[in-house]
Amino acid sequence: MIYPLCYFGNSVLREKAAPITNFDAELEKLGKDMISTMREEEGIGLAGPQIGKSLRIFTMEVPVDMDEDENGQPLNAGLESPLVVVNPEIEVVGDVEEEMEEGCLSIPEVRGKVIRPFAIKLRYQNVKGESKELELQGLAARCVQHETDHLNGVLFIDYLSSVKKMSIKGKLKRIKQNYG
Repeated sequence: MIYPLCYFGNSVLREKAAPITNFDAELEKLGKDMISTMREEEGIGLAGPQIGKSLRIFTMEVPVDMDEDENGQPLNAGLESPLVVVNPEIEVVGDVEEEMEEGCLSIPEVRGKVIRPFAIKLRYQNVKGESKELELQGLAARCVQHETDHLNGVLFIDYLSSVKKMSIKGKLKRIKQNYG
């Protein structure tokens, strides 16, 4: 099933999502449907609130060619892809930060530069309830941070400078009008 997206202005995007406690066939189906929806919308990540589900779940699928170091080697070797993440917890590793342009399926046609930690440790559960841990860098780490922000009611535009926020004000108003 492909879910319809929730767009900027929808209150679910500003709610703190509820922890998941039932690990059953319904959750497995939700994970699969979220992967299908993410792919249909041509995203690399999708959080529960973006499809109207205020639950602590997200999917991600970072393209292999976007997950390489400067020598063309995998940055996050062994990263399962696509990945379904339930009840994530993030710990920053090191103090290196990176600025990169971000976008969001829930805020079409808006992009902006966001500074985030380059490396993180992700603790989460899979759809079967098994505890997992990953150390991630680069775009995969950024994607996890972006999607986890969604679970806390935070959008990437919240990190933008006040000047940039003013410059996208009209676009945000149109998104509310056209998709709201």
